[in-house]
Amino acid sequence: MGTARLRFERDRLAGELTEADELLVMLGREEGKLMADSEVAETTLRSIDRELAPARSAVGALAQDEISKIDMTLGQLDERDQQLDRVTDALGVGLELTRQISELEKLIEPLEVSVAESTRAIDFDDAAEQLEVGMNAYLEALNQLQPQTWRHSPVRVELSGRSFRLLVGRRLWSKALGGTDSLYFLMSYHYGLLTLSTIEGRHYPGFAIIDVPGDFLGEKIGDKENFIVQPFIDLLGREEYAGAQLIITGASFDGLARAHFQRLNQVHVA
Repeated sequence: MGTARLRFERDRLAGELTEADELLVMLGREEGKLMADSEVAETTLRSIDRELAPARSAVGALAQDEISKIDMTLGQLDERDQQLDRVTDALGVGLELTRQISELEKLIEPLEVSVAESTRAIDFDDAAEQLEVGMNAYLEALNQLQPQTWRHSPVRVELSGRSFRLLVGRRLWSKALGGTDSLYFLMSYHYGLLTLSTIEGRHYPGFAIIDVPGDFLGEKIGDKENFIVQPFIDLLGREEYAGAQLIITGASFDGLARAHFQRLNQVHVA
């Protein structure tokens, strides 16, 4: 019994071993086939990878270009948004200024009405004529002191609610005169204004300050100082000009009568 049992087990194990060997052989063949398939697959994959490399580069460049365009567009949109914010702020300021202007216009409107009424009541021709008379009186006074000093046409004044022009004859004084004649004309203007101080409604204060330069338009005027001041002294010596005052500076005024002198000996450098 024991020997037969052992023989049976040996034969069974031998059969199983044979089957195992056959299975190993079959598995080896399958392994070889799979290895071959794997090598083919890897070769194919590498080939496909090489073929896809240019496409990947192109797609990558295209994607980068698109991203750059998107970034640029976003930047432009952000700048536009900031501009819109600035415009909105400016519009807000503009609306506030418009509101303030509207309020000021409401305050100005009654003043404009009053000014317009006052302007209509002003006789500009009469006022211009009064200034003309005073200016020409000064130039005539110069001719009386020294004949033929003023050899031009009389001064004319054109005055309106919007303009003011001083003419010599038909020409603007600045184009008609030069040198000493311009000095005489400007002094006549101050003289004419002083004559208005005695006329009711003209509101000129009867006070003038004139700084006579040592050199006027390239001409020395030291020897003309007394001459151009004398008509003022004669004017302010009249009874109706009591209280009026003229302060005038000059180099010497030697021998000038009926005037108060204040000598200035200290030099002040600005």
